[in-house]
Amino acid sequence: MIQTPGRTNIEADDLYDDTLGYDDETGVRFGPNLTELERKQGTELYRFFLGLWGLCIAKGEPGVGKDAFFNYLQFKLKKIFPWKRIVRDEKPRRAFGPYDGLFDDTVLANDIDKMKKVGNKKDLSDIEVVADKWVEEYGEILLKNSVLYLTEFWNYCYCRDPHKAINKTMGAIHRMYRHLDCLILGTVQQTSDLDKYTCLPFVKWEATVARSVNNSTGFTNIIQRVKWDKRVGKMLALPFKPLIISFDAGSPRNDIGDGKIHLLKPYYQPETEEERIVLDVIKSGVDTYEQLVETITTYGDMTEWEILLTVKDLKFIKRKRVIDYNCYFSIYNSKSAPNIKSSIKVVD
Repeated sequence: MIQTPGRTNIEADDLYDDTLGYDDETGVRFGPNLTELERKQGTELYRFFLGLWGLCIAKGEPGVGKDAFFNYLQFKLKKIFPWKRIVRDEKPRRAFGPYDGLFDDTVLANDIDKMKKVGNKKDLSDIEVVADKWVEEYGEILLKNSVLYLTEFWNYCYCRDPHKAINKTMGAIHRMYRHLDCLILGTVQQTSDLDKYTCLPFVKWEATVARSVNNSTGFTNIIQRVKWDKRVGKMLALPFKPLIISFDAGSPRNDIGDGKIHLLKPYYQPETEEERIVLDVIKSGVDTYEQLVETITTYGDMTEWEILLTVKDLKFIKRKRVIDYNCYFSIYNSKSAPNIKSSIKVVD
């Protein structure tokens, strides 16, 4: 027992904080059953994103692949770091797998209503007090140790609506994202749409997204460390090596869903010799992309690139839809179907 002036009988253990601090949370903790390449990717992502906390925005014109990139990134982070909670503002496809909840203005409104019923209504009349209180009482539970992905991020931090409840709430979250151990991913068309008080000063990374020239379902993403300079009103790139991530969102993936190719139209008449070969092999019982490539390259004369282009045509060209399989496009609801063009057949 320790006695102090005005207080008596204090347990010695109660005087100290023995929980882990930021400096103790070191090292990369991977999920099970990862390949060597995935462990290497995980290490690179963990170090680049400073231990998986902070705010990263992806900018670009509509249709360039911002949502495809952040859905891909969140799916990757979920697999490599299963100890991170996955929170979104829209429901994913079933192929995405389990996630931990939804965050949007509806959730916020419901939580604020609960706070008003049990709290001091006078204190809750100030929107900034409400925002801070929400983070302390509800945000700590929902967002702690998470990866939060927000589509149309400008809606949450719109510069022309600075007093909106969700804007103030996001400002409170941004101030606390290190304490929450939360990595926030948000898509915007223009950085200038974001609030210069509640958002821009907290942006740590900016991703520029573009479609591949040679692959209509391929994307290249350049992520740069940045800092908001309020004196000139611009986002400035910091002298760090950018992270470049390229991926094919339309290529079959055996780690999404059942990983199998499903034949939707067994009586479809092939339009090319390549389509006939691919469909004959699928009808013979081959139901994975890896087996399809191995069989055709061993007993036929098609290259793997020709096989991939043919498979994509059979899935993505709207008038065909002969086969179906899971790819990165399958994990979210993309309203814009990719325009597939190949060296085998060109869509008019």
